[in-house]
Amino acid sequence: MAAPPLTQIHDVLYKADGTPFSGTATISWRSFTASDASSIPTNQVTVQIVAGLLRVRLVPTTNARETAYYIVKFNADGRTQFTELWAVPPSAVPVRMADIRIPSPPGSNVTPPPSVVQIADVMGLTEALAARPVKSVAYAPGRVAFIDAMGELAAVSGGAEDCVRANGTVGPCGSAASIGFVDMEPPQGMIDGVNQVFLLTQAPAPASSLHLFRNGILQKPSVDYTLSGNTITFLSTATPQPGDELAASYRTGGQ
Repeated sequence: MAAPPLTQIHDVLYKADGTPFSGTATISWRSFTASDASSIPTNQVTVQIVAGLLRVRLVPTTNARETAYYIVKFNADGRTQFTELWAVPPSAVPVRMADIRIPSPPGSNVTPPPSVVQIADVMGLTEALAARPVKSVAYAPGRVAFIDAMGELAAVSGGAEDCVRANGTVGPCGSAASIGFVDMEPPQGMIDGVNQVFLLTQAPAPASSLHLFRNGILQKPSVDYTLSGNTITFLSTATPQPGDELAASYRTGGQ
């Protein structure tokens, strides 16, 4: 007995970035009777797609004696990437996928739902989602958000007039000590080559913010001087001499 007539599907497939698609196409079908009365039982066949080239010969379904179509699953990287339905017509020349692709089974006006894609099926998606903060039980819309100790997004609680600190706590605005800056203040004291003690109008806070200059040269704490409150005491080897110019810059009122 002669084999049933076949139609050749020949096409070149590409990914969206223009590179050839490589993988497999698993083509399955339910039992049907071909136009020449050949019996085609339920089965499937897997076709290799190399460098984008797809070539396969199939029994036509558009002229079958009952409703028939092919379900085609394209696989790459060990996962099903997408699924299509084919209705293959009789043809003496090769046809392309665009000629046989159908949105729904013949006789049905309902497009089947797309294949369910699991998070694990998308390469790198699990890791990308794990790197994003998630909502905590303290999350609330319409509030300022901060990242809590668990790495989750939480809402800042407080009054509408409160200020938010970097750690997510709130308090009345302006309640913290204001920070001031003093620039190039001449320390008070006799510059006579003997006096080693000089006074600033305010105590530097923090003490490390003090930059003390002698004739434009930055002095080193514990090497050239010591600081206690607003009192500068020069070491004997660095005692200011007549004609020297002293200047101090520092912060006040903050730590």
